[in-house]
Amino acid sequence: MLSAVIDAGFNSFRLVLYQVFPNGTFRIIGSVKSFVRIGEGLEEGKPIGESKIREAEEAFSIFKKIIDKEKVEDVKIIATSAFRYATNGNEIAQRLSKLIGYEMRIISGEEEGRFSGIGILNTLPISGGILFELGGGSLELIEVNEGNIGKLYQLPIGALKLLHYPEKEIRKAVKDQLSTLSMKKQGILVGSGGNARALAKMDLKLSSYPTRSIHGYSISSKQITKYSSLLHTLDLDARASLPGIGKERAFTIHTASIIIDELMKYFNSERLVISAYGMREGALTEGRRLNRESWLYGIAYFNALEPPIQIFKDIMDSVGGKYSFYIASAAYLSLIFKMCGYLNPYEACYRFIKNSVLPGFLLEEALIIGFICKSAYNKVKKKHIKFLSEKISKKELLSYGNIVKNSVEKYVNGVRL
Repeated sequence: MLSAVIDAGFNSFRLVLYQVFPNGTFRIIGSVKSFVRIGEGLEEGKPIGESKIREAEEAFSIFKKIIDKEKVEDVKIIATSAFRYATNGNEIAQRLSKLIGYEMRIISGEEEGRFSGIGILNTLPISGGILFELGGGSLELIEVNEGNIGKLYQLPIGALKLLHYPEKEIRKAVKDQLSTLSMKKQGILVGSGGNARALAKMDLKLSSYPTRSIHGYSISSKQITKYSSLLHTLDLDARASLPGIGKERAFTIHTASIIIDELMKYFNSERLVISAYGMREGALTEGRRLNRESWLYGIAYFNALEPPIQIFKDIMDSVGGKYSFYIASAAYLSLIFKMCGYLNPYEACYRFIKNSVLPGFLLEEALIIGFICKSAYNKVKKKHIKFLSEKISKKELLSYGNIVKNSVEKYVNGVRL
């Protein structure tokens, strides 16, 4: 099924198209973003100006053409903080709903936080900690205990909203808002939102990390502090020239980095885990609980295949140790690519991990799976292993790769011999 979510945010409007599979997992097949910045200069209790409304209508006209052309079956439209703050938010929502032919829903701060939490928990193996989604006009904080969403907070501090404040005043505003919370200061901090992802892209490229995906990637608190100090000293063009940032994100990235730095200090977090998914995916998957196995099934569905789950079960039953799940996952993915007709399914598995997103896994976990696949055709090198915090030797990886290769070769077209 083809579904779409439109996120009418404080800073940008985005349309995302999803292919949704029978088990509720999905793949993003395209997205369009417009930096309307509808909340720029907006004061709570004041109206959004007509020029910004026209920009919003232009963006929605483009979205409508795409939705109609692609014959999307299910459309959800969510409006956030700017529409809540503005006196004419409901009126604008009605205008945009009429234009596009689907109802726009203005969600509360609590709903925004809940959707963000669902989107992150359904795509990362997080059982406890603090999740956040940083937008242009607000910050949502979600406490998670044993995999369940607990306390939710929505704070009126966003990257665009605090844009014109000096650094000291931004830090003070964030500290003042955080001081009102009653949340456990847990070490695990997971972040979502465009600016958090842009910081991850920059850090990933500067570190030469061997993947394109930032889902499940982690950044140290020391690096976040360095970025928050550096970015605020650079002008717009200098920020835009940095890897992974770009001109539009450069507009707010320096403010966002300060907010995130203060968050990490407040929660005593040594590392920030990045989620490529958040509120939009929470709205899409609401009412479902997705886990790693769900996402492995989804990859088979994406390739129009029945999941070859027997190979996964065989390895889980026969191989012990803490890496058995990763070995089984590597064999399962390699078999999918064999069923798709790849001459070297192990290389295809590695390239998939390197160039795509594997929801349900931290990025290091995905990389371990990729290196096991690479080991199955004897191409893993010591330089690859240096990116892993896990202490795995080349010899161990080669032994895991051998298990994968021997297991996959027992199957012809997905059927075990």
